[in-house]
Amino acid sequence: MHPTPTPTPTPTPSRRQFALSGLVLGASALTGAHGALAADTHPAAPAQATGPIVLHGVSPRLTMHAVDTFHGSAATGLRIDFSRFDGETYVPIRSFVVNANGRADEPLLIDDSYRSGRYEMLLHVDEYFAAKGAKLPRPAFLSKVPVRFQIVNTAERIHLPIQFGPWSYTYSRGS
Repeated sequence: MHPTPTPTPTPTPSRRQFALSGLVLGASALTGAHGALAADTHPAAPAQATGPIVLHGVSPRLTMHAVDTFHGSAATGLRIDFSRFDGETYVPIRSFVVNANGRADEPLLIDDSYRSGRYEMLLHVDEYFAAKGAKLPRPAFLSKVPVRFQIVNTAERIHLPIQFGPWSYTYSRGS
């Protein structure tokens, strides 16, 4: 009588082996019989460096959106002073309070008011965090945060997404 051989367990592939096999299968689907790219695939076009979007039929405008990264929410209630640089100093245009969506109720500049120049939004983050009852060291690390930018091409819409916390802030040009 011959002993029954014990079946050898099939090894389970590691994550790395599994990922690599997926890459191999994907690559084989893209290549033809001779290892070249299949005829129906095209390389991606180079990224366009044309700048922000020009919205045809919509007045160019300046908008903003503020997010409180400390609380992880829209910066509802943040006071912002908006000014234009006149060559010597920043001259106030208006002050506003950020709404429940983290935005100004209306565009900051639109139509005739949308002109090229240097601008500043002064965010009162110390008052904002105090009003929210945030338990932060006193005095606050950040108090009034300037967001300075330029409008060069008045045919382009500009949107300023702003993120801030008690110790840092960042903003960028959007469209």
